[in-house]
Amino acid sequence: MAYGKVRGIAKPLGDIPARIYPIQTNSSETRAGILTMPFDFAAGDEVATDLVQKLYKDFKEEVEDGRTYPQEDIPDLEAYKSYFLSHDLVIGFFLTHPQLQNLHPSSKPIPSTGIRLTTTQLSTIKIGNSNLHNLTYPSTPNTNLPNPSDTYAFAYYIKPNYPGRSSHLCNGGFIVPPASRGLGLGRIAARSFLFYAPAYGYKGSVFNLVYANNEASVRLWEKLGFQNVGRIPEAGRLRKKGGAEGEEEYVDAWVVHGDFQKIGFRDKEGEGVEEGAGVAC
Repeated sequence: MAYGKVRGIAKPLGDIPARIYPIQTNSSETRAGILTMPFDFAAGDEVATDLVQKLYKDFKEEVEDGRTYPQEDIPDLEAYKSYFLSHDLVIGFFLTHPQLQNLHPSSKPIPSTGIRLTTTQLSTIKIGNSNLHNLTYPSTPNTNLPNPSDTYAFAYYIKPNYPGRSSHLCNGGFIVPPASRGLGLGRIAARSFLFYAPAYGYKGSVFNLVYANNEASVRLWEKLGFQNVGRIPEAGRLRKKGGAEGEEEYVDAWVVHGDFQKIGFRDKEGEGVEEGAGVAC
């Protein structure tokens, strides 16, 4: 980034809750819903070491694929952390059908915009055999935490796109690993972004480079109310899909803007799910 490491002025609007979302495409007994969990590194949150390694591996493979991110290489784990784990992070975890029913016993369907979890539920949610609170806040050594990477479904960062007087506009970078694709998780991640980014205090979002040949992503953001505000000719030297090894092409990119005052999502007053339910995953 031309501005170096950017410090923002956006402030969270109260506590940032965990949420649940239904999987509506190709759902199964073992992959019925998504639990989204926010990580605020400035507040001291931590991600388990094994999960960080998994996130790094998946992101490195996406970069090496050469079709979605502008980087050509992520040299090591520390470089990845500096880029992807420097501000706020949201991780989606798979929920089984029984787990989803346990969290939402009502016969009323969970809306596609998701439902927040209560404080009581957050204290009882478990990833593997670990209390999720201990996963996100370092009250126990990382060596005592189980490996949650088996249930990780997607991740994205939220951070200022510009410094100082324009830091109320954020940027997001998304990764859905190959093993999780085909379930509509990109839509769930994008919808959750419309909740979490405004909740962290941002007024809007700017995606600097949405490559025009990534048609699924372009359509998704348009459907959610984002606008293509500019097209940059030949902005990316990308690997050609289906081409020979090393074959590349120059591709245009969209600059995409979303105004959270128009399209951002906030829970309705009193919305939530029943107190006291817990889930192990």
